[in-house]
Amino acid sequence: MLILTLILFLAIDWGGTPRVLIASNLLPNVSPEMEKAEFWIKKIQGPGHLLLTPEEIRKMNEENLKGEGLYFSRVKALKEEWTQEEILTLLNEDWEGFGRTEEVRYGRYGSPLEDSFWNELKNNLNKESLKEKNRVLFGLIVKRTDIRVFPTEKISMGTPVSYEFDRFQHSSISPGSLIGIYHFSKDRLWAYIQTGFIRGWVRTTALATAKGKKEAVDYEEAKERLLITGSFVKVFGDPSLHQIIFLAQMGNTFPILNQPRTSTVQGQPSNTGITPPCYIIQIPFREVDGALTFRKGYLSKDEDVHPGFFPYTQENLARQAFKMLHQPYGWGEMFDARDCSRFIMDIFATFGILMPRNSKLQARIGISLGQIEGITIKEKQRVLDRAIPLATTLRLPGHIMLYLGKDKGNYYAIHNIWAIQKRGWFGPVLEKIGKVVVSDLSLGRSGPYQSLLHRMTDIQTIASDSEVHKKLS
Repeated sequence: MLILTLILFLAIDWGGTPRVLIASNLLPNVSPEMEKAEFWIKKIQGPGHLLLTPEEIRKMNEENLKGEGLYFSRVKALKEEWTQEEILTLLNEDWEGFGRTEEVRYGRYGSPLEDSFWNELKNNLNKESLKEKNRVLFGLIVKRTDIRVFPTEKISMGTPVSYEFDRFQHSSISPGSLIGIYHFSKDRLWAYIQTGFIRGWVRTTALATAKGKKEAVDYEEAKERLLITGSFVKVFGDPSLHQIIFLAQMGNTFPILNQPRTSTVQGQPSNTGITPPCYIIQIPFREVDGALTFRKGYLSKDEDVHPGFFPYTQENLARQAFKMLHQPYGWGEMFDARDCSRFIMDIFATFGILMPRNSKLQARIGISLGQIEGITIKEKQRVLDRAIPLATTLRLPGHIMLYLGKDKGNYYAIHNIWAIQKRGWFGPVLEKIGKVVVSDLSLGRSGPYQSLLHRMTDIQTIASDSEVHKKLS
């Protein structure tokens, strides 16, 4: 799968290398109050009104899973036997998209990647081991891990100094994710896998292989599930909550084995002693031989979690988005962080809404409010006036945001942004932001490419037809 997301504002030629500045905590036209979910919730009439029912979300997901070009995969429906030609087609597609070209790529210390690197990388793809017919295995991810374009941890940069942007980095994959395993690298350290939203290579130590497809699929389809609603939540291996085994990410779900229960003793809550005072979930575990087994995971009773998905309301959308305010930017989840599209993906996951992994494809989810590319700023503002705050995504090339609403004539969004370009007295200035922020859509207007609003190409509202019609009428 090709990740189409572009690096926002990074590679801009002004005839020189931009100087780098660090943006202040509050961006222009943003007050401290605007950095609280309540500020935006209070502006909405009926913020607890349901925009999509669970059944409407299920139908929307089904339609999107069938949609061409969204790169969704129904892993449980993967066929179990693949020909040599079919797997080679996937590997060759990756190489054509991310392999060696005439463009120079740079490694960790800023040196060009030489022939020896590319030859070694190609050799580790292990194409020659593919048989005429190959059995696809199934399994589960056991810890949060990177999924890479190729079986290597070495980086590929577009410039000698763009360390934050590794072109071999696809994304991260969360514990409990169902996977299909196509193939293994020559050094056997990497597995070539298919997840629900991306294909690539992960370390074999990060996955466990099921005895059969049903074992892994049954785990994913367990009905009673605990939803992770905090940005990142600690999962422990013991009920005393001392041994952290992994961090679960917003939108992850796990089968619930037990929920904390309390009783009242002389008017005060007290543990009954029947169950531990914590959540108990079922988690996948990798045995020494790589086989899949299951163990118990424990989460504090006070942790930011929820049994099942949240109701899809503007109020809940606001609260979920602002839980990630000021958290760091990480291209493809590098440095255990998020980028702009993963920020959007994780918010909507807490409502059970499937989103593709990159911004261009995310802008195809929902209902378009009309053609806005090439229209005037005033015309775009009129479209935004008809949008549903917090249920509307705003896209410009290489970036995506969540619309917050309007205040004193300005239009605002919350988004995870790396940097903006500005003009300086002595040449270009790259103002690094590098985190989730609230900004108005005039941000960047002093730069060569003008404001976020000027460059916006897509406005999509994720709500029912009737809700969108009410807003438009």
